[in-house]
Amino acid sequence: MSRYILKISGKRLDNFLFTLIRFKVPFRKIKQTKDYLIIELTDEDYAHLLKIKTSYQIEIVKRKGLVAITHFLKNRKLFIFICLLGIIFLKFLTIIVFDIKVIDTDADIRNLIIADLEKLGLKKYGFKVNYREKESIEKKILEMETDKIEWLEIEEKGTSYEIKLIKRIQNDTKEEGEARHIVAKKKGLITRIIAEEGEIVTKKNAYVNEGDILISGLIKNKDHIVSKVEAKGQVFAEIWYKVTLNLPLNYQEEEKTGKKKQVLEFDFLSNSYVLDFNKYNHALEKETKIWQHPLLPISFNLTTKEEITITNKDFSDYDNYIKPLAYEKLKSYLGGDITIISEKVLKKEQQADKIKVEIFFKVEEDITSYSSLADFNIDEANNSQTKEES
Repeated sequence: MSRYILKISGKRLDNFLFTLIRFKVPFRKIKQTKDYLIIELTDEDYAHLLKIKTSYQIEIVKRKGLVAITHFLKNRKLFIFICLLGIIFLKFLTIIVFDIKVIDTDADIRNLIIADLEKLGLKKYGFKVNYREKESIEKKILEMETDKIEWLEIEEKGTSYEIKLIKRIQNDTKEEGEARHIVAKKKGLITRIIAEEGEIVTKKNAYVNEGDILISGLIKNKDHIVSKVEAKGQVFAEIWYKVTLNLPLNYQEEEKTGKKKQVLEFDFLSNSYVLDFNKYNHALEKETKIWQHPLLPISFNLTTKEEITITNKDFSDYDNYIKPLAYEKLKSYLGGDITIISEKVLKKEQQADKIKVEIFFKVEEDITSYSSLADFNIDEANNSQTKEES
């Protein structure tokens, strides 16, 4: 309810009180001296009081409730207008892209990605894109540059974007048509051999070491080398790995939902006032200070909030948590081109708040590598073989 606190000045103040009573104006007396009187009454009763003719001086000391807010707004129209204009301007600035940075040392790749982004509508001093548009741009660039880019991620950082990428590795170790052996890049037990060209010199279930020739690029007639070719094919082997995990028994996993927003915060002394009408239950926050008074403890901050969901996980559950994490760790180390044959828990130690697990894996992996025959001299090799036989 709106109320006024008034200071009444004049002679014979008791007569003023009798006047209020006679005209049925409700009031609450707060203080009375010989020179002035302090009373409190509602806004309706104050309007009634103003209609009563009196020689007393009436001064408003304080306003309460809605009337105080109305008076504050009325007397600070320009200030409020400038603040609103400033907020709108700041909000406008937050949707503008001021910088795009491609994290790669290759200038050609950087220029290529920047040009692709501009074609797709993401450019410096343009408007920012939402989460779905960002994912669509990532997908389109990967499709456009499939021969150059293996992986790409666009990360929003305030009013800028940072593009991280992994270039597609070109098989430039050996040119097409160059004579070579296919050799083992690591030791293991052969499981499959796919030969397109060359002479197979190993067999299934054979144990090979790193560097052993698997498919030879030397073509022989009996023991005599007649030519050298580019060995083509793939060789797979069973390889053994041990994965060790040290995990908490209970863990809260945070997962981003893709929802993101920016809110304006006003800090005064040790209090924060946030303009946020649709709050997230859980969020990752990054604060950017946009204005701070040089002397007073007053500042405006723009906070980016990214919604997350929190899931409680019990890592003592092997099938649901431990095994998938061990798979993920193994594949991140070896890459995706593997097949897990079997696994066995070697050790499982549980303490008060953590668990240690060692798992033995049998993995089928592509062990194909190459050894050049560019410097191999067929005549010298045949002559050397003839001398040894004689």
